[in-house]
Amino acid sequence: MPPTSLRLHRSIWVLSCFFALLAPTWAAGAQGPGRTPMNQPSLLLEGAFTGNVGVEARGAPAGGMAVAQYGARLSVPLPAVDQRWFPSIGVRYRQHDLDRDPGTPVPDTLRSLSLSLNARGSLSPDWSLFGSISPGYGNAGGGFTERGFGVGVMALATRKFSADVSAGFGLRYDSLARGSTRLLPIATFDWSPAPGWRAFLGFPRTGVSWTISPEVSAEFVAEMDFGSYAVADDPLPAGRNKPALNRSRLEYQAVRVGPALTWQMAPAWRVRLGAGIVPVLEAEYESRDYRLRSDGTAGFASLELDWKF
Repeated sequence: MPPTSLRLHRSIWVLSCFFALLAPTWAAGAQGPGRTPMNQPSLLLEGAFTGNVGVEARGAPAGGMAVAQYGARLSVPLPAVDQRWFPSIGVRYRQHDLDRDPGTPVPDTLRSLSLSLNARGSLSPDWSLFGSISPGYGNAGGGFTERGFGVGVMALATRKFSADVSAGFGLRYDSLARGSTRLLPIATFDWSPAPGWRAFLGFPRTGVSWTISPEVSAEFVAEMDFGSYAVADDPLPAGRNKPALNRSRLEYQAVRVGPALTWQMAPAWRVRLGAGIVPVLEAEYESRDYRLRSDGTAGFASLELDWKF
């Protein structure tokens, strides 16, 4: 690894650890006594499991897999700028463990680690803007390496049409991706047709929600789980009817559909339980023109725990 790249690689790790250790101190300095949920630091722990599903590639069976996914995200607000712009900084780690059937040409793990610098603010009484830049790593089948380094950028403009309706548009760019997720248009829509009810189109979740009580709400959503990962070694070098997959990029995508229940256990604690089906699961080596796609539907269950401190 070249010296410059090695220094950059180490810097991501050092900054991630440094940020995690100093986050509570920064948050205390950035916030006054009247904190709200929007400007409090938060730690989100998440996990999900997708049952085993068979996959096909080029019209032929190519094995199957189950997926266990878990991760953590720490977000901390920074001091406001001109009382109109509200920056924040975050660090996120995600891992997918793929329990593969024999002969399935996918890595056993997918890992990502990223830092993010975000800002949201008001352009006018009706328009707001959100922007984010996220350098980090995405690697498959091993530890983080230089080839897994990439930068994500997102920008989203939103207009509020009334107290009940808003809509937005934007773009998301991922320098690590090589397939359809490299540049994604984003559209959002939020509508509250009646007290307690909300319909939303967003990224990565779209659905409807119903507030049952101040502490409990229910949803029915479709959500995307995806990422881009550098692959160093071919996960199935002796496999037939497939190209060599070493030194490639893997685009992982899954669509999850189902109900979810959110419970605000305490002012600082929120838990979300979800379950449903995964109608689409894909693992694509875009540069090798090789895609694995589920040939059936699997079930899933998910859990999120959000702590604001």
